[in-house]
Formats: sequence, structure tokens, C-alpha cells
Amino acid sequence: MKLEKLSKSIENIYVRRYRVVATPELIEHHARNMQAQNQLWNFGNKYLEKTYGRKHLDRPYPNNKTQKNYVINDIKAKFIKENYNLHRWNASIVGLHSQGANEFLTTLLTNFGEYRKTLYRASKMTTQEKLDYGNNVHGNNSQHRSWYRKGSLNYLRSNNSFKTVSLPNNNQVEIVSAHHIKIQDYGELQVVENINNLRNATIVITKLKRKNNDQFELQLVLKRQVDRVEPTTKVAGDWNMTNNKVFHTSNAEEIYISNDVVNKADALERQINGLKSKCDKSVWLGQNSRRIARINEEIRRLNIKRENVLDEHYKQLTHTLIDDYDVVVIEDLDAKDMRAKKRQARSANRKLAMIKPYRMAQFIEMLANRTGKTLIKVDAYKTSQVEYGTTHEEKHDTSVREWVSTLTGKLINRDLNASWNILDWGLNPEHHIKLRDYPHLNASSLVTIN
Repeated sequence: MKLEKLSKSIENIYVRRYRVVATPELIEHHARNMQAQNQLWNFGNKYLEKTYGRKHLDRPYPNNKTQKNYVINDIKAKFIKENYNLHRWNASIVGLHSQGANEFLTTLLTNFGEYRKTLYRASKMTTQEKLDYGNNVHGNNSQHRSWYRKGSLNYLRSNNSFKTVSLPNNNQVEIVSAHHIKIQDYGELQVVENINNLRNATIVITKLKRKNNDQFELQLVLKRQVDRVEPTTKVAGDWNMTNNKVFHTSNAEEIYISNDVVNKADALERQINGLKSKCDKSVWLGQNSRRIARINEEIRRLNIKRENVLDEHYKQLTHTLIDDYDVVVIEDLDAKDMRAKKRQARSANRKLAMIKPYRMAQFIEMLANRTGKTLIKVDAYKTSQVEYGTTHEEKHDTSVREWVSTLTGKLINRDLNASWNILDWGLNPEHHIKLRDYPHLNASSLVTIN
């Protein structure tokens, strides 16, 4: 898609959270929802494993709305028949609204689809590699799980439970007053904050969550249209890991994580590891002991604090990247891609704990959508290896940051060269080097534009 043909507006999805006044009826209703969801998770997980698991990797996985709805309806039908001997969904018997079950199973399908990608890659392992994995030869499988359990979805056991029920709008959501809102299945809820400003907002999904402190939170997923900014100024950012550098841009700007933030995150991580060590040494204590429970609660608190420290800084870095430009182009990477790309870098996994490409990309996308900027994600194939403006390739160890081109004799800066390729291939997908190596691909499949 050419920039001049882009839509005039961008769909911005965002979330607002409100404290809910819990009544005995709400608490009981939510508890029934969670009990039903827990059962449905285990049932649906088993269904998907039997239907699309390791023995059926050649079977096409549902990838559009019609196919997903068929699978969801089949899971629901089998679930109520096996557990309640019902032929039609009855929320008063099952304990969960049918629309809530649909939202829940949609999430399960998405998560299982991601696991299936890992499963497919694992299936390509040799017999010896599978045996080594099961025996934890390389120290990456301390629980000695089978190769096909790598990345699998856990079944809920013991006291484990979901905490959130999601319900679509379905024209049921209504702002009744400044502190009262009507949602599907629950009726009218009282919230602490003033919500009068939501009267004209488009609410897509409502989520009711029971938090760890037993208080309830209402999460509203809202949608609005934002006018797209005229795409004039453009920049690309190459993901980086060297010395806590996050991006090297096509304009030769370097964006780093602050040393103060790194130190704060490291200090919190040391506290977390110290508490985990205490748990490991307390082998004589049962998992339900008060001491273990207190330690685990503190670990959760510190993990959240560490995540918040990094998230707030990620937001600042996102503004540094986006604020001065109308179009931003980045590589479409997840953490696994980053590990593969940077596997030779020293302490790669350690740095990935600090620099999370997926999380950063989320903030970049959210800010772009909120401000009407255009975000383009490019297939990361050989962005560092191809000399910009040519089809000449030179592969170097990631420790090599500069080299002299054997084609042109120019001094090539690895990060700047990659960012130029990212910008060019994002704006002109037909230039992407992957089309030369895989001619059957469509140029449009190599970029994603918001």
C-alpha cells in the first residue's frame, strides 16, 4: 500500500480502568464465571491438543473469523454436552454467559496458535535433539518435559484460577449515571470514579477482574477514530542491544535505555532472585505455607514494580522515536526473533530481559494510533546483511559494527545501514531483498501498515 493511498483515519483502541464497588451478588456471580472458565480452559485446551496438536500439525489451523467461530461453537457444544448434558448453552446452569465464553475461547485459540508455531519448530528436531531436550542436556528443560510440551499451555490445577471475565458490548453497555454503568450479564455496577465523560464513547468490550487484594476492577476497551497525520517526515529504527542501545535510526540518532533505569531494574531483579533463592532453600515447607505465600506475594509485587519501571521508560523512548516524525518504520520482531538475530551477542538473554522488543513495539503502536502517526512494520529478513541501495550481501558477526564493503569500498555502519534498508523496504516493499530469495512471496506480505 502506497502512503498516498492510506486511509484518512486510524482506529485507536485503548483501555480505561475503574474501581468497582463489590456487592455479595457480584462476588458470587464472578466466582461462578471463574469456575466455568477454568473448566472451559481445560476442556478447550484438551480439545485443541487432540485436534491440532503434535499428531495433527499438517491440519490447517483456523485463521479467519468463520473458521474460528466454527471451532469455538464445536468446543462449546461438546463442553455443555459432556459436563451438563445440554444441547443449548444455558448461562444459569453453566455459570458463564455465552458471549463471555466466546471471548474466552477466542483468546484460547490465539494462545494455542502461538504454541503451535513453537510445536511445529520443535517437531523438526532430530530424535537425538528431542532426547537431549527431555534429558535437559543443555540446561533449558529443568522439568524434563517432552519436546512437544515446549511452550505448551498449562492446565489449571489446585487453586489456580482465571480472574477476569470479558463480555462484548452487544448494545448492552450504558452509562447510567456519573458512578453507575450497565454491562452485559451483570446489570448495573457502581464504580468509584466519575464516568460521565464516557457517555459518547464507543465501548467495545467490558472486562471485570478480581485483583489479588480481592478488590474488583472494571476494564473498558474503547475505540475511536483519529485523523491520520499527513505522512511527510519519515524515520526508521533498527532494533539494537549493544550497550543498552534500543534503536539506531535512519537519521543517525541513537536511543538508549537510561543507566538509572537499568540500575533500578537490576536492583529489583536482585531482590527477586534473592527471594526465589529463599524459596528454593525452604524445601521443608509446603507450597501452601504462610511463609512461602508471603515470599511469593513479595516476588509478584517486585516483578510488577520492575515491569512498571521499564514500561514508563519505554514510553519515554517511544516519544523520542516518534514525536518528530509522521511515519515510523521498524522491524517486525518478537523476542525469539531478536534472540536469533543477536544470539552471538554477549549476555543476549540478559539484555532481552531489559530490552523487550514486543513490549516496546506495543507502546510504539499505541502512541502512533493515538496521535495519528503511520507505523510500518517490515519483515526483518537480512536488514543488516544487505548493503543499502544494492543487492550485495555481507554477513558479519554481530560483534562487528563496521566494515569496508567488498563491492563499493565504502565504510558500512551496521546499524545505520540496517535502518536505511528498513526505511526503504517499508516505504517500497517491492525493493525487499526477500523477494529475490523467495520470488513466490507478495511484496505486500512483507510489511504491515497501521
